[in-house]
Amino acid sequence: MKTLIIYCILSGMVILSGCNKQQPIDTGVMKTIKFESSEAIDLGQFIDKVHLVQLENRPESAFTEIYKLIVTGANIFMLDKRLEAVFCFDTTGKFRYRIQRIGRGPGEYKELDAMWVKPEEKELWLQSFWPSRIMVYNFDGRLLRDFPIRWSGKDMIGLGGNLIAGFNTTKSNDGIDSLPGGVFLLNNGGKMKGQSLIAGNSYPYWGVNYQRYFEEFENGALLLNQSDTIYRINESGESTPEVFLDWGELKYPEKLKNISYDSPRYQETENLKYVYGKDQLVAFGPIRLFRIILDRHMELAMANLLTGEGSFSDQFNSSNVQVPLLYPLGKSDKGELVGIYDIDLLMAYKDSRTGQPENSIADKLYQVMDSTVNTALAQDRPVLWFAKIKNEWLTKSY
Repeated sequence: MKTLIIYCILSGMVILSGCNKQQPIDTGVMKTIKFESSEAIDLGQFIDKVHLVQLENRPESAFTEIYKLIVTGANIFMLDKRLEAVFCFDTTGKFRYRIQRIGRGPGEYKELDAMWVKPEEKELWLQSFWPSRIMVYNFDGRLLRDFPIRWSGKDMIGLGGNLIAGFNTTKSNDGIDSLPGGVFLLNNGGKMKGQSLIAGNSYPYWGVNYQRYFEEFENGALLLNQSDTIYRINESGESTPEVFLDWGELKYPEKLKNISYDSPRYQETENLKYVYGKDQLVAFGPIRLFRIILDRHMELAMANLLTGEGSFSDQFNSSNVQVPLLYPLGKSDKGELVGIYDIDLLMAYKDSRTGQPENSIADKLYQVMDSTVNTALAQDRPVLWFAKIKNEWLTKSY
């Protein structure tokens, strides 16, 4: 698939490990994966089968750009940061409800920055960076409770059953005290439980537009920041480095990391072929998928911790033509990668058939989707795709 031009925002730079003191990362205690350019990345090797779900189109169900997607049980939750709203569909595509309570009153917010679920309790948790608060809904969209928190995060996630982890790229200040950038821990009532990873004094540099740092993994989470390190956070909140991402000559220079987008020196960062943003981590078994910004465009990167190989490309390929050649936005609780064909993408796929040779991958892919695509375009209905991950890849040890 062709690359997409996206807007960039600030992110953080170097993460240092430790609890209350700064220490440089020791890359010798974790895996190091060197990345190389590839013509295309094959996702089909991981997938058993694919099914598509058309989403019901109603005025109140129209979303713009999905930041995070969670499929749990019969519910699909999608966080749209542009609209500051959460959309809920069931897994047949029927629209259920929309949460959008922008304001200053009880249960209201000015922005939404994080979303996670507690499946056993059937609770949907949302976090607002400003004002700093957490809102808890049941799976029917009814507000159960909300409470202020002293420290809010640019991303936040639940760990196990009793902890919440938040992440900030830079130092936070609540007017009384300050908190170094990094991972901090709250209990389920919002009380501060300490800090498990210190980021130190982070200088901003270019990231990507979504800025989703956390990925649910096992009973904890993985953290991807701009430090070229992926961290694992267990259910007790302990942070340990998992893998170091070695970009070789494409590594973003240290001397440029303190240049912000509005700096007079910003022109120094233009037209440089470095990896200067990482985002949207999706992980299963030994596989780590994420997006990078390289030379002002978006590419997909894949790290295989089992083989120690890393690759990046601006195109997907597939040995199984049914696999959607799109970046997944999340996973389901049934071991599936999940993504969206919005109307623009559906039209692009249809247009791409023109001039394509018979039996090409694109042609076969479209034939499989033919009826669904035509119906979706005729009714202006986006489509979700669900790609079942092979069990062997969900359980591989590494």
